[in-house]
Amino acid sequence: MELLTPRTSLGETEAKLGRGAQYCSYSSLSFRINIIGMPELPEVQTIVTDLKRRIIGKKIADFWTDTPRIIKGFSPNDFKREVVGFEIADVQRRGKNILFYLEKTIRKRKDKKIMLAHQKMTGHFLIGRWRIHPPKFSEGKLRGVKRVDATVKGPIASDPYNQYIRVIFRLDNGWELGLSDLRKFARITVGPPQKIEHSKEIASLGPDALSPKFSPKYLFSVLQKRKKLIKPILLEQNVMAGVGNIYADEALFLAKINPQRKAAGVKRSEVERLIKSIKKVLQKSIRLKGTSVIDYRDTYGRRGKYDKVRWVYDKEKLPCRICRTLIKRVKIGQRSSYFCPRCQK
Repeated sequence: MELLTPRTSLGETEAKLGRGAQYCSYSSLSFRINIIGMPELPEVQTIVTDLKRRIIGKKIADFWTDTPRIIKGFSPNDFKREVVGFEIADVQRRGKNILFYLEKTIRKRKDKKIMLAHQKMTGHFLIGRWRIHPPKFSEGKLRGVKRVDATVKGPIASDPYNQYIRVIFRLDNGWELGLSDLRKFARITVGPPQKIEHSKEIASLGPDALSPKFSPKYLFSVLQKRKKLIKPILLEQNVMAGVGNIYADEALFLAKINPQRKAAGVKRSEVERLIKSIKKVLQKSIRLKGTSVIDYRDTYGRRGKYDKVRWVYDKEKLPCRICRTLIKRVKIGQRSSYFCPRCQK
């Protein structure tokens, strides 16, 4: 893998939107992505499950980035020194975060680290191979931008949303772990296990949405103390880790709860129904490899399939699958919320 001096911009001007032939400017696509949101628990779990199967036991042989701001707390060269030579012993999910457990034996002693990654709005990890083409110069002037092209066939090469490679970890088996991130918001850092485990990103998380600790008793006690509407509370990661805009809307629909309801006014029986709905919709989405309304892909570069069975999310003015009433969209706390005004009370 050819290593280049890190650069902070690829200079992209257009990106393909959706699966059709429609194109839009980068700024227009950014607006669309703001509506859609970031990968949530099912998408991150899909990535983690793939990574467990494909990279456990592999060593990091090299590292490259052209976007230094993705690396938190280190220069690219210092980060490279921190991770190269370490074996990936395990990969875990915490909320929407991915934890890579790294190990390296030095003089019969194991050096352990955790590499913490958050894919943010448009990031997703891929496993493939890439060729880095340096910028073109002519007569001392820049004539073209750097390109990173996939050298494997399939969606990693053909899907435009897999072509924004910002970070590459070369593995000792010849494969590479790449991060595609259109908007460059993803963050990666590394450190001693205790430091990462006690970092704000991890220590501030509430119970995982799929864990037994996320129970009706717990959530009811939280809601009773709050004056806000219920929908924004479900998005607070210190209340419940892993759920975002998509699955909050879907779960509220299944629980027949209007997102504009006051949290303290939700009954205990409704909370029990909501907990079951949250877990049900998350588990179904995991089985379907997540939601690819816009840019999310799995490590093979493939789309998730939950967006094909959505109940209400991003379906404004389409008929409810239960009662045929048109789905409404409202803004709650600067976020779009979708619901059926007849089914959800």
